[in-house]
Amino acid sequence: MTPAENRFEDYFAHLKQISLLGRLYKRYWASPILFWAARRFGKRIGEVGSGTGSGILGSFPGRVTGLEINPHAVAYCREKGLDAKLIGADGVLPVADHSFDVCVLDNVLEHIENPRAALDECLRVTTGSGGLVISVPGLRGFASDSDHKTFYSERELQHLHPEWECLRMFSTPFLFGSRYLSATVRQYCLVAIYKKKDR
Repeated sequence: MTPAENRFEDYFAHLKQISLLGRLYKRYWASPILFWAARRFGKRIGEVGSGTGSGILGSFPGRVTGLEINPHAVAYCREKGLDAKLIGADGVLPVADHSFDVCVLDNVLEHIENPRAALDECLRVTTGSGGLVISVPGLRGFASDSDHKTFYSERELQHLHPEWECLRMFSTPFLFGSRYLSATVRQYCLVAIYKKKDR
């Protein structure tokens, strides 16, 4: 087994260890918020980094397409009847241009070493009036996973990409930002909503 295959298998096992409370929180609080934030842009929703389907892919089956780089997670989602597609090693999303009205990255961006390429791909696969919804962990959540690569504050999210305009930002589960909550509550996340800039 190659080192990459080992990493995929190990991280798949890590994803499956989410607690019952964590699953309930994702399904009945965080995922509905992200789903309805995405729906403002249209009905065709792609979840980039859909993992084991514990986010909006699993919470709204049949209404979301999952895109995931971990083959174990994709197989797991497909066994559950979810629409999940495998992202190749080159990072190119396995869908045609303008396939979605919006892309959602729920606790994904902080895992990516080169986020610019992923954000460029979201530009490619969304429509001209397309949107982007990103959720990233607070300080405590970021520190809880050794696979996290980059921490994003409000400032970094505001100026994330020159072709994505930040429309709104809020936090979950509290809907207001707080450094104290970011540092003490593992579930605390910042959510940013973007639209494509006019060209």
